[in-house]
Amino acid sequence: MAKVVCVLYDDPVDGMPKTYARDDLPKIEKYADGQTLPTPKGIDFQPGELLGSVSGELGLRKYLEANGHELVVTSSKDGPDSELEKHLADAEVVISQPFWPAYLTAERIAKAPKLKLALTAGIGSDHVDLDAAVKNGITVAEVTFCNSISVAEHVVMMIVSQVRNYLPSYEWVKKGGWNIADCVSRSYDVEGMHIGTVAAGRIGLAVLRRLKP
Repeated sequence: MAKVVCVLYDDPVDGMPKTYARDDLPKIEKYADGQTLPTPKGIDFQPGELLGSVSGELGLRKYLEANGHELVVTSSKDGPDSELEKHLADAEVVISQPFWPAYLTAERIAKAPKLKLALTAGIGSDHVDLDAAVKNGITVAEVTFCNSISVAEHVVMMIVSQVRNYLPSYEWVKKGGWNIADCVSRSYDVEGMHIGTVAAGRIGLAVLRRLKP
């Protein structure tokens, strides 16, 4: 039996969603580069549900407990009295999230003699002291490509927002006004513009594919 400590975002301020904007997700079998999507079996949640917060538990509890493991889920990660700190002594797996990382410093790793895996439920490992992890035989892993498409779509959204002068225009509306001349004096069409990326990996290529039309 292993102890898995999961450090996740707090739930939404209004509580977990009771309904979702859509009941299903598009059926995507592979991405443009040919990579196929994961095909997990026996999941006990509806794809599209919010899992990346404390109550969502990454959808892991039933699976882990059915296989005899212990799951601890918390958002308390900072300071010597945090829940994370309390469970380090016998934790074998620590799962963290981007933008809400459970920092595994050399000092914390020294308090976790059983730790075997430091996993990011997303991308990135800069919150783990890699030298200390190597010295202690800890595997540091991430879920490569899991949010690359989301980031690419966010980039496209920001490009359109910037070129169309959207945010300043929206501020006019929020204040109860509408100065259309001021808004359009700095607003352009994306069509016909030259757009480039500094690198063309998974995210860069996905951005360019979306902007090519």
